[in-house]
Amino acid sequence: MRMNLASTIFFLFISIMPVQELSAADPPKQEVRQALQQFAGTWKIISTDPGGATKEATQLVFHKDLTYAALDQNGKELWSGTFDLDPTTKPKIWDHRSHAARKEGGDVLGIYELDGDRLKVACVVGAWKSKEWTGKPRPTVFKLPEADVVLQLQRKVVSP
Repeated sequence: MRMNLASTIFFLFISIMPVQELSAADPPKQEVRQALQQFAGTWKIISTDPGGATKEATQLVFHKDLTYAALDQNGKELWSGTFDLDPTTKPKIWDHRSHAARKEGGDVLGIYELDGDRLKVACVVGAWKSKEWTGKPRPTVFKLPEADVVLQLQRKVVSP
């Protein structure tokens, strides 16, 4: 009887452990929620440095659930992924990873500047190996060669 009780408690503990881990996940901080209000939406790519870095993407769509999609000129999704914001740093942080790159450990470290309906981002591409970043350091300015890519975006106004 003692063995059955111990086994039951052990298996009960194991079975509820993932639920406890999920409920312990921190919701986005207030600063991030506020930044998402401004950041979320559809953005037209105005300029790319170096040219062609976004391939065929002409728009980026950021969602309040911290997911994004890159779209071509016809609105077809080319790739998608997740992103993180930290509006409390200077410069502000915008990190993102496509679903495909995430499988390989790829990531993009970036910064952003949001001024009304204009968004500027600069980022470097790299990968995490044993929790160590294997790329250029995060840019601190919006220009090459410190950044791998610099984008200028304009918010697309949705017609009613």
